[in-house]
Amino acid sequence: MKVGDLSGGASKLALGLKQLNIKFDSARDTWNDSTSKAYHKDHIEPLMPAVKETLEAIGRLAEVLARAARDVSDNDGF
Repeated sequence: MKVGDLSGGASKLALGLKQLNIKFDSARDTWNDSTSKAYHKDHIEPLMPAVKETLEAIGRLAEVLARAARDVSDNDGF
């Protein structure tokens, strides 16, 4: 991964959230009571929009960094 490349980190974040959901769903097979529901509501659900917003921000930042890298490389001749 080169400097300023945010795609690897973004992919890891998205995969981590996906794995968290898979693992929690698997845990629900044996842990399906009011405590598990409260845990999901208090800890898992808030992550969804936060991670989505973070991934969107990373995407916008990646565009800015790519544009800056192009601008710098275009001016190398000066």
